[in-house]
Amino acid sequence: MHAIELNDPAAFGNEFLRLTLLQGFQSLTKRDLELLIFILLERDGAIARSDSNAAVALRLRVTPAKVKGLRRDGYARWRALVPEEGEAALQRIVATVLTEENLRAGARHVTERSRKEGFLAIRIEHPDDAQRFEQAILEVGAIPVYERNREVVAVRFDTLVQIAERWNYLQPDAQATLAALKKLAPASEEVAELLKKDITQLRWTDARRALNSLGAKAIANTAEGGLKGLLKLVFPFIPG
Repeated sequence: MHAIELNDPAAFGNEFLRLTLLQGFQSLTKRDLELLIFILLERDGAIARSDSNAAVALRLRVTPAKVKGLRRDGYARWRALVPEEGEAALQRIVATVLTEENLRAGARHVTERSRKEGFLAIRIEHPDDAQRFEQAILEVGAIPVYERNREVVAVRFDTLVQIAERWNYLQPDAQATLAALKKLAPASEEVAELLKKDITQLRWTDARRALNSLGAKAIANTAEGGLKGLLKLVFPFIPG
């Protein structure tokens, strides 16, 4: 367990003093102060947003449920202190949650039937990030699905593709997408069907259909390597 150390103690102290005096000395309740301190710790980076609730709980010597409450209520109360554009926030969240380690952990909380139907289990512990991701799912006309754990949302691969389309993360060139798919799954039926088409007439809808099918198969067969490549094709900013 690492002790909490501020990256910029002066900025933390100045902001804390400014806000407590701006509200009027002693006007903030104990809960307001707790939430303010927590948000300033996350803003400073002393506590990372990507840290699990359990990891943060150990450092603060509280329960994971307490951390979840601090994160949920803190951003509801002091969101103005951590401004972040929707597109940048979604990119950060996706890059964090679609790692192999996180997907492997989330897979334990989704049924075999859901996997066979192409649902990918995504674990998001930070309540504010979870809310943003759920909103992205809703904006493309899909519905968040929960099964065994409220911190794990089951999302169809084609929904992720729709999200990538909605926020312009995808490669719009169908031929470039086909070239990438040939490298990832050269022996697949989906790629073979695309290759039968006149390359000059290839449309993005054709490539998307193949991409969705390959993604659903990779999830159903728990082919982690193939899935990672497909996810990186959909979200090019995913690390690794």
